[in-house]
Amino acid sequence: MIDIFEYLEYQDFLRDHYKNSKNNQRFFSFRYIALKTGLDASFYVKVLNKQKHISESAIPALASFLKLNKRESEYFSALVRFNKAKRPEQERLYFEKLLALRNPVSKTLDKDKYDYFSSWRNVAVWEELKVIAFKGNYSDLAARLVPSISPAQAKSAVRLLEKLNMIVHEKDGTYRVTDEFISSDGVTRAMAVRAFQKELSLLAADAIERIPKEQRDISTLTLSTSAACLEAIRDRLTEVRHELMEMVKKDGAAEEVYQLNFQIFPLTCNRKRGDR
Repeated sequence: MIDIFEYLEYQDFLRDHYKNSKNNQRFFSFRYIALKTGLDASFYVKVLNKQKHISESAIPALASFLKLNKRESEYFSALVRFNKAKRPEQERLYFEKLLALRNPVSKTLDKDKYDYFSSWRNVAVWEELKVIAFKGNYSDLAARLVPSISPAQAKSAVRLLEKLNMIVHEKDGTYRVTDEFISSDGVTRAMAVRAFQKELSLLAADAIERIPKEQRDISTLTLSTSAACLEAIRDRLTEVRHELMEMVKKDGAAEEVYQLNFQIFPLTCNRKRGDR
């Protein structure tokens, strides 16, 4: 059985439902779906391939076809709206609604994980606590970040890290970083990391003016390449990230927290136009 509450991408759910139904019912097809829901078969294929989104008016008929109960239908409806959200505040609103409809045991932890990944402040504070001996001076901690944050934001980050067992409060009053690191399902993390990466991209742009040249290294390349070569570049970047992490582990003398971004994205759309 496919559990919709395990999904944070409605198109993935629909695709898995189609595959599962096709394997168990020989008559099942896109034409059959069109007959039962009123959705165009070719359009439905594009939805499953994440080229199109279903309209909100199509949600009830599709939920009925999928034989979803009331709670599952509410989740499916929120999931569609979540995946179609264009603004961060909308995305967060529907994400929190999804968590509220999921398993009550796991939703609080999922929310904490989302909060951790969704802000650069939490990650920076966690890394900073590896460098300094912190005993609760939130004003000092807040001022150490670049750009600086408020003491209230620093305290909030520390409290969240405690809840996630990423730091512990020792008897001498010092907060110590543990070996614990959180993981989350791919889409939950991806959604939060997307917001996180947007913040970091803005910080990187601001750093060009804010940080002296001798304290930063920002360079760019504009390349013309193939899809195959792009995959090779992505693989190489993954290797480089791992190599750098190993360098840092062996260093053992951290003094500051740095942010290193790897970015590659298209500046043209030739393949979509059929030119290639």
